[in-house]
Amino acid sequence: MNIYQTYITLHIIFSGIWLAFFAVEFILRSKINKGISVNENISNYLMFTNIFGIVGSIGILITGILLVLNSGYGFFDMSSNHWLATKQIILVAILIITGALVIPTAKKIRIELKNNVATLSQENIKKIFRANLIINILVLLNLLFAITHRFYS
Repeated sequence: MNIYQTYITLHIIFSGIWLAFFAVEFILRSKINKGISVNENISNYLMFTNIFGIVGSIGILITGILLVLNSGYGFFDMSSNHWLATKQIILVAILIITGALVIPTAKKIRIELKNNVATLSQENIKKIFRANLIINILVLLNLLFAITHRFYS
């Protein structure tokens, strides 16, 4: 098996990890919204966001860069591989949303959990839910580009 196929395999595995969070998120969100041990489930939600988000996004980023470097594709090249450039732009947007919204909001929530605040800030919880929903939609969009690009390129 050549190295390019290994990178593709790892890329798919990391995208699967990222997509797995999409399913886990709905389960944890439903428990939180129903009020079932909210603090514990928020803590689990943040832990899963961290693990799946870090492993998935960093894995996708590294293997994606390695795939581009070991192929005829380029970075952000709309002239020949618009599907790949669009995927790259979406990944940059995901990383910006993560850095600008998810990480700071998660830190605020963790501080509240650490200080045993009786009622967590619903604004922060809604903010992180919304940011993760946007990220998951963008991840699904990237998956659709990856799967369907052979049909239109």
